Amino acid sequence: MSSDTLILGLKELIENIVKDAVKEAFQRQAEESPRYPERVAVELASEITGYTKNSLYQMHSRGQVPGAIKVGGKLMFDTAILQQWVAEGGRR
Repeated sequence: MSSDTLILGLKELIENIVKDAVKEAFQRQAEESPRYPERVAVELASEITGYTKNSLYQMHSRGQVPGAIKVGGKLMFDTAILQQWVAEGGRR
């Protein structure tokens, strides 16, 4: 077996180990993360963001919270938008 073949074999082995480790880490994170519905009321939005309910209401009135809409007179938040906002530094 030539050294080039050995190097390519090792490279492939390392790539597969890394791919498997990353896949496993993402699966573990998905299993451990809380599951929220697509839209949540202010109570769960508070849990997602780390802000109090009152703070979220005030921030919404100033246009500072993304993904908020009124549904039947009730303030609802798009979960994916809130989670992205938090990931970008919105809070938590």
